[in-house]
Amino acid sequence: MTFAIDPHTFDSAIAGDPGALERLVLQVSPHIERQLLRYPVAEEDRRDLLQATLMQVLRRLGSFRGDSSFSTWLFRVTANEALMLMRSQRRLRARLQEGLDLEELAHLPHAADDSAPRGDDGAEASERRAHVESALGELPDAYRDVVRAHYHLDLNLQEIADKLALTESAVRSRLHRARTRLRVLLQDAA
Repeated sequence: MTFAIDPHTFDSAIAGDPGALERLVLQVSPHIERQLLRYPVAEEDRRDLLQATLMQVLRRLGSFRGDSSFSTWLFRVTANEALMLMRSQRRLRARLQEGLDLEELAHLPHAADDSAPRGDDGAEASERRAHVESALGELPDAYRDVVRAHYHLDLNLQEIADKLALTESAVRSRLHRARTRLRVLLQDAA
């Protein structure tokens, strides 16, 4: 994936020149597309990855220090985007297969008690969701924001930290405390 970028175009792109940014995008797009063919993702995801990678390239262009070649830097940016998507898809598949999501916090006795009569699964799931939403409403905003970002938006800890202007350790701590508090609230509601 080695290629050279015109230094004038590169400098102009870093300075924010729209024409230079467009030329840069046109020049790097085929290289990114070729690299994305290596990853086992659907064609639609590959198109999304191309756009996400191009956005990251444009956002992080100023962070290119020249310690390595531009093509090596571009390779890393592309690989990171692809790996993040694949990791996110794995987490989503695991949640779907294991029945996780916010409902993992809803360990309500009637849902787990095999001796209880089985009602309509849809009504039971709806009731569990209502309990979870009610418990979420009782959390402090800081905890609720982290839980929603993690479970509803499927963001990882660093993404949540970036979004909420926190450190990753603060996000981890809030998420842990929120889960603990939610479990207590859900057990009390049962």
